Amino acid sequence: MPLDLPRDTTMAIVGDGLGSALAYATAAYLGFPPGSVTVYGPSARPYAGYGQLAGALGQRVFRSDADAHFLPADWPTFAQLDAWARRSPAPLARSLRGRYNPGVPDVMAELAAVTSRVGWDDNRYPRRVGWIERVDGDPDHFVLYDEDARFAGRARHVVLALGHGPLAFPPALAEARADPGLADRIVQAYEPKRYAPGGAYVVVGAGIAAVNEWVAALDAGAAVVSLQRNPIPDEDDLSTARCLLGTRGAETLQGVPLDRRLDLLAALVEGGTPATRTWGRTMREARAAGRFEQLVGEIERATPGPAGVRLGLRSAHGPVPDTLDVTGVVAATGFSRSALTVPLLRRLIDTYDLPIQEGRLVLRPDCGVPGLDRPGSRLAVMGGHAHPVVPNGDTVAGLRFVARRFVTDVARAEGLKRRSVPSRLRLQLSLAGAAATAIRGVRAGERPA
Repeated sequence: MPLDLPRDTTMAIVGDGLGSALAYATAAYLGFPPGSVTVYGPSARPYAGYGQLAGALGQRVFRSDADAHFLPADWPTFAQLDAWARRSPAPLARSLRGRYNPGVPDVMAELAAVTSRVGWDDNRYPRRVGWIERVDGDPDHFVLYDEDARFAGRARHVVLALGHGPLAFPPALAEARADPGLADRIVQAYEPKRYAPGGAYVVVGAGIAAVNEWVAALDAGAAVVSLQRNPIPDEDDLSTARCLLGTRGAETLQGVPLDRRLDLLAALVEGGTPATRTWGRTMREARAAGRFEQLVGEIERATPGPAGVRLGLRSAHGPVPDTLDVTGVVAATGFSRSALTVPLLRRLIDTYDLPIQEGRLVLRPDCGVPGLDRPGSRLAVMGGHAHPVVPNGDTVAGLRFVARRFVTDVARAEGLKRRSVPSRLRLQLSLAGAAATAIRGVRAGERPA
């Protein structure tokens, strides 16, 4: 059961999604007592928000490799958990070839088991934080308020695990959605939708969201035109260049000035096209039947047309049709990364005059917020809003990277007496056993082929 009243704690985790689960599990693993950490958010399940997005997308696998797990330590990987749970070496073999993608139901089952064991929900205050005030004193700390400006607690250290910003649309599609006649024909990949058999759809983008939409439309009997702004990226399971993944890549990027870093990210962070057996077969059959086409270009305008939507196209990479008549358009263009689109971040930026560049918070290499983050009273950001520092920040591996760094810093600042190695090993094995049992309980029909 969640907390009934606000309380003062050592560490506040603002957010109730995947990042909060990793930060809380890491704190438990290092030895923070349960009452010293408070999670803020209305959801009783840390996978609820992600589950809604994945459901709308029809996503069945994670884009991450074996790192897509929520255990506080690296071992076992998700491939090892999967092999242990199902008594099969197949996940290990796929992982060695770089072709292992955990199923979404499996990952959600593991996450539920881990958070239940560490008491995540028992230490959650079911309010969404609307404001954070820095207070100088002995010691320095933060005061948190909910969205109705009611007191929600105090904490010496705060990490903002706010999740994604609002859904992003290309400008021409955002403008066209204001037309009532087009509103239900132009949707985002992460919104609920239905494909009409025999219809024709443009899917804008080329990441995992786009791939899911290609397959969903083709499986429904529709035709698909994939529209990408830039030439088609190399086939990859990840949306971030592999050279930027992990600790070494993140630390290398931190040494690059922000303006050059953003240019580098724009060049290297591309939409990956995961290659699974079922998707590959679907795409080959659709190409052969003339139901799948790929174009490189941008939408200049969207107006009502005889099929539903008439699109005007342009391209800097070769000829494209001037107009395209389709049943509907799906924008697989993800989420806005601008900090100004998130009310809490915008209030902090305006009140404390926080530095931003191109709409993004300028963070320190440890993801701390300049002007508010101090060694003895930290304020850090994780997730997509830490993207310029941790390029894969919105993946499970990136969330884990920031969570570990933040919690370790807090432990050092507080002089925490950490769990002994045997105690950490017992906790890790207990969590791994619970996770394997949960994965084993996922029905066969829910697992991706």
